[in-house]
Amino acid sequence: MPVPVELVRPLRQQALRPGSPPEDSVFPGDDEALATHVAVRDGASVVAVGSLLPEAPPGWLTTWPGVRPPSGTGRWWRIRGMATADRWRNRGLGRAVLDLLLERAADAGGGALWCNARPAAVTLYRRAGFAEAGEIFEVPGIGPHRVMWRVVPEP
Repeated sequence: MPVPVELVRPLRQQALRPGSPPEDSVFPGDDEALATHVAVRDGASVVAVGSLLPEAPPGWLTTWPGVRPPSGTGRWWRIRGMATADRWRNRGLGRAVLDLLLERAADAGGGALWCNARPAAVTLYRRAGFAEAGEIFEVPGIGPHRVMWRVVPEP
């Protein structure tokens, strides 16, 4: 379910930016009107989160073989901040969050999604219909990532 961005940031920091200051869990576009943030809770605890932001991909992705840019009313969306608390991993919560974000993109007119996936998450995205593009690259201070993308049709 959509939640205020402030609810997703603590788990983002804990899981994705451990040891870094809280401001590192604030992403550009978090406060845009079309941004959606979702969380899975166990009681009052947030155990999985993810965000969908309207954001164009790196320019090279739009010319990558096989990549289809958004058509019609669609737009480019970026998935960011996918995180699951350690003890809740491997229970399907990441997929549940991703499905909610895909649904939101479809409800907003469809388009194409992209993300920078950590190697451990590539299988999750593949199972959800994402394709890999480009080579593995290093995000300084964070680690290796791979660009992935997919089309989301209108509902």
